Amino acid sequence: MTDDPKLYDLSRRKMLAGLGAIGLASAGAGLGTSAYFSDREEFENNTLAAGTLDMTVTADVVAANQYWVNQGGLDVSAVADAQDAVMGLQIDDIKPGDWGIICFEIEVGDNPGYVQVCTENFAEDGGDNPEPEQAVEGDADNDADLGEFLLTTVWQEYNGATDGTGMKTDLNILDPVFNNNSDIVPLAYGEPDLDGVVDADQHHTTAREANAILDVANDGYIIKDDAGEPAVIGSDAEVYEFCLLIELPYEVGNVVQGDSVSFDLVFKTEQVRNNETPFMNDVEESPTNETA
Repeated sequence: MTDDPKLYDLSRRKMLAGLGAIGLASAGAGLGTSAYFSDREEFENNTLAAGTLDMTVTADVVAANQYWVNQGGLDVSAVADAQDAVMGLQIDDIKPGDWGIICFEIEVGDNPGYVQVCTENFAEDGGDNPEPEQAVEGDADNDADLGEFLLTTVWQEYNGATDGTGMKTDLNILDPVFNNNSDIVPLAYGEPDLDGVVDADQHHTTAREANAILDVANDGYIIKDDAGEPAVIGSDAEVYEFCLLIELPYEVGNVVQGDSVSFDLVFKTEQVRNNETPFMNDVEESPTNETA
């Protein structure tokens, strides 16, 4: 019997290819017949949202002298709660003896905040210079004197009526920050002289003095608590209130005729959380809400 050489014509390459095919088939069979231990846990619908800090400031004229009341002065009320500035108090005929009390309510929503109050664009103008003023100042002078004599004193409390029957004596706890002497004891209203002085224990600031304290160039004034620390406003839905007495004393006379004072009163708030030095950073670097 003669062997057929074709039956044994098996090259090395064909043999390796055949073995490779068998190996792949074995691997495939292994995947189908075994499994690793495994487990799976999930946290679904994760969301991170930034909080909000929103301030509202309400200003109401709560009491005034009878002339101001008769002119509708108690109808003045304004709420600042937007990016746009709100038109404030406009008095174009103030005379010696006129006075009014404006109370500001500050509310910080969603998260507690620190609040800074400052003045911007403070300006005085000599305005008209009628003959009675010339007789006092001299014909060539027309100085802007209203800011020197107009009292703009900050008080911590007002306990009177808000229907026009309230009085200056309903004010108490004169804010000691707005006095030249930090040792002055807060007292109830006392009648000041032309320089704002009542006695050795009490001084009412003039518009110029108040601006020096509040001027934005001097970093304004951060509202403090009784311990002298920045007050936390907005916790437990609390509303902070302070009142501003504007008064032109009887004794001023003709020196202020035609003069005027103008300024912007600006309120700013910054978050309390993670903020050990409020209002020390640039606006761009601080979560700040500003109301003018």
